[in-house]
Order: sequence, then structure tokens, then C-alpha cells
Amino acid sequence: MKSTRDENNMLRGQFDIEMNLWALESIAVVALGTRLNCFDPNLAEDSPAKRLIHRVNDFFNYAEALDYKPSLWKYISTPTLKKAIETYEDLENLTKYFIQKAMEELKKNGGKSNDEKGVLEKLLEINEEFAYIMAADMLFAGVDTTATTMMGTLYLLAKNPDKQQKLREEVMSKSDKKPYMRACIKESMRLMPVISGNFRKTTKDYNILGYHIPKGTYVVSMHHNMSLNEENFPRATEFIPERWIVDKDDPLYHGNAHPFVYAPFGFGVRMCIGRRIAELEVESFLARIVENFKVEWFGPPPKVVQAALNYVRGPFNYVFKDL
Repeated sequence: MKSTRDENNMLRGQFDIEMNLWALESIAVVALGTRLNCFDPNLAEDSPAKRLIHRVNDFFNYAEALDYKPSLWKYISTPTLKKAIETYEDLENLTKYFIQKAMEELKKNGGKSNDEKGVLEKLLEINEEFAYIMAADMLFAGVDTTATTMMGTLYLLAKNPDKQQKLREEVMSKSDKKPYMRACIKESMRLMPVISGNFRKTTKDYNILGYHIPKGTYVVSMHHNMSLNEENFPRATEFIPERWIVDKDDPLYHGNAHPFVYAPFGFGVRMCIGRRIAELEVESFLARIVENFKVEWFGPPPKVVQAALNYVRGPFNYVFKDL
């Protein structure tokens, strides 16, 4: 980041692509146990890494079209569905390319110590099919989501310099416990979540508060809307990380809200399987950012475009000043 800033301390190029390259490089270390060299300044636009990023983005934009059953694709076809299928197939081929490359490297180098093994290598010892599926899912689901969370968190900290300074003091203390760091990330995901809500399909009939919900109905929980409701979170539109760490008798205490109001990773057996990995990535990167830079923002707030995911769109007016 220091090497790619211009004279105004803004990153050259497309900030969202840079964040996606960081997210892809990070998840590849965890999933594949290898580096993809996403930070290469000469990385071509048609490189597998950048193609994967663009295809993941396209996939989520076409997600509704892909909701058709694959067995019906040859009977039900629209221009959007055709593009969606092409995107899906290209995305699958790209993940296969990276996984195959990682597997070849493992065979060549004879494996790593147990502490250094990625998810792919560990699961290969158990079941090759599971190893492939898990690694592919991590590459697919761990890029846009983590990058978008990072962009939202940086924007909110830039607009709230007092909170940013408080976080910096915690990080510079070198303490193993970082409650304010986690509070900042939680508050960011409350205000600028990657997804607006969760939906599930009922497996039986329900009667809730007099409403009959038949089996097979899709039920959506709009967590973002509920999180911006004053009844659930006082001063709901403000960035107040302290609400996640104050005592229970404080009016701001997050626990006063219903436990299902805020669920950025879902809940239960369908909870995001990469939650802990994503949190570790964001915490690690955010710590390095506030250690090295004072982050500022100028101009109007970023645009948030809602598709299957909530995408933060430019212009990205982040300024990274050396401390």
C-alpha cells in the first residue's frame, strides 16, 4: 500500500480490486497452503487471479438466475441465465486450476509440517472429494465477502477518527486480547453488512404469532433493517463500537436487542463455515493498517449496491497518511 500511493496518499488503481486481491491471497494461504502472488504489481488483467475475482463478482450478480435447478437449465433458458451458467462454469474451472496447481506443488515438495498445512492438504488425508469441495468453496465465498467487510470497516473508522485512535492504542499496546478491535468489526457489520439478511426454507408447517407459514416457504430475516431500528439499537445509525463491550446496565448494551436481530454470519448448522477464518483475516489486516496509517475519507459516502451481496462502489476516497 505504501508503494502504490499517489501524491495525495490515495491508492492508485481500483481500491475494490486491491482489497479483493488481498482477500484472495489470504484465503489461498488458508485453503491451499500456498501463495498466489496476487500482490505482484505486474499482475495482468487476464491472469487467473484477477479473472477469479471478476467471476466471483459476476456470480453474485447472477445468483438469482442460477437459482433454477441445474436439471432444468436445458429446458428453461434466458440471456441472463446463459451468462450466469457461463460465469459459473468459468468460476469452477478457475478454482480447479488453483487447486490442481496447489496439489502439484504439494506432491513436488512432499507436504508440510502439520502446523503449516492448509485446509486442502489436511483434508486430502481424509477424503479427496471433501478436500476439493471445501477448498473450492473457500476460494469462491472468501473473496468478495471479506474484502467488502474490510472496505466498510475502513470507511467507518475514517469517518470516526476518535474510534480509530482508540483502536490504534489497543493495537499498539500489543495485548493478546483485542476487545475493541472485535467491537469495531461487529459494529461495521451491523451498519454495512455484506448481506442484508438470511433466508431459509421451512421444513414443516409453522404457526407464529397467528401467521400460518406452510412447509416449503422461503422465510427471510432482514437483519440489516432490524439492526438500524432504534428499538433494537439506540442511536442505531451511529458507529459506536462501545455498544459491544459496555456493561449490561448501559442503555447502549447490544444484548438488549433480540439475539436474532444481528446475525451477519447466519446461525446454527447453516452458519457461515468460514466465519473464524474471515474474522482472523480482517483482524490481522486491520491491525496492520492502523499501525501504519491514519485513515481518512473525503467527499460523499460510498455507494452500496445491493445484489446477492451488498457491494461498496467507488469513488473510493480513502486517504492513508503515514503515522
